Amino acid sequence: MRRNVKKLALLLSLLLLGVVIAGCISQKETTSPSPTTTEKPTEVKPVEVIVYGQWGGSEGEAFMKAVEEFNKAHKDIQIKYVQQSKLRDAVLSELAAGSPNFDIAILPWPALIKELGQKGQLEDLTPIVNKYSGQIMQNLLDPVNLNGVYYGIPIKAWAKPGIWYNVHVFKDNNLEPPKTLDELKQVCDVLKSKGIQPLASGAADKWPLSDVFEAVLLRVGGPELHQKLMKHEVSWTDPQVLEVFKIISDLLKQGCYGDPKVAIGEKWEAQVARLGKGEVAMYFMGNWINLMLQSEGYKPGVDYDLIPFPKINDVPQAIVAGGDWVIVPKNAPHKEAALKVAEWFAGPEYQEIMVRGKATLLQT
Repeated sequence: MRRNVKKLALLLSLLLLGVVIAGCISQKETTSPSPTTTEKPTEVKPVEVIVYGQWGGSEGEAFMKAVEEFNKAHKDIQIKYVQQSKLRDAVLSELAAGSPNFDIAILPWPALIKELGQKGQLEDLTPIVNKYSGQIMQNLLDPVNLNGVYYGIPIKAWAKPGIWYNVHVFKDNNLEPPKTLDELKQVCDVLKSKGIQPLASGAADKWPLSDVFEAVLLRVGGPELHQKLMKHEVSWTDPQVLEVFKIISDLLKQGCYGDPKVAIGEKWEAQVARLGKGEVAMYFMGNWINLMLQSEGYKPGVDYDLIPFPKINDVPQAIVAGGDWVIVPKNAPHKEAALKVAEWFAGPEYQEIMVRGKATLLQT
């Protein structure tokens, strides 16, 4: 019995000793100073805002200059520009999928922007428009306004003023810029006889042909016919619209655009260089071609010049003009950052950078 008591006393002593030792260790761990560390603060990665657009060449260079200045000034947000040769297809397919890979897109189609806004696929940008109230041209805001909501912000204005022509080609062949459709056809015949392609098409990119159609449409029926066709108030089989198609068809048959089999594959940007070199004499294109030619060293009024599309019927003279608008998808990957970038695009700082950048391009 006494032996059992001794065993029990020994066991209790060991348990108490274990508790004391554990307490000491615990106290030691609690009170002992922690080793000093020199950990570097975690760097927060900037949010990357993906911008889809179709600008390339000189226009793309000018835009990238603006992007670079934004990225230098903003460390929390960085813009990444992705040029899309098939911009419309990319935007529509990604929006339809419900998970776009872009945060912002720059579109030249206000009717499409309103359509996407009506479907609920775009963010309401009215707060940004209101912030710059009176500073943005209203006639560029109206096309993207749907029931008082603005689904796009204009960041660029452009025009399609007429036919750009090579001054040297005309002088060397004793030709005057055509003022009427008949004179245009006569000039085409002379140039063809000299082995010079009269007009460039840019047909491989399709949209340059629609620009020519609009130019002829305005000369046939004036702004009224153009607006009625846009609003579906006249049909594509309207006598005046059919007249437009016949005029273009006659120019093609006459060979004004060269060999149709070759012309159909002409990329629009490549025709700018051909115009400057005199390989082609004339090119109906928008005002952006002016910067492109100057960036290649050609001087306006000396190497190239501009004329309105030749007169066809006795109607008021007009040109097509428009812009490029910024949109933000409703479910943009980085919506908050995208709205900040969209606000910057809408403001005066971006416009000043673009103007300054284009001026720099022309001086280099």
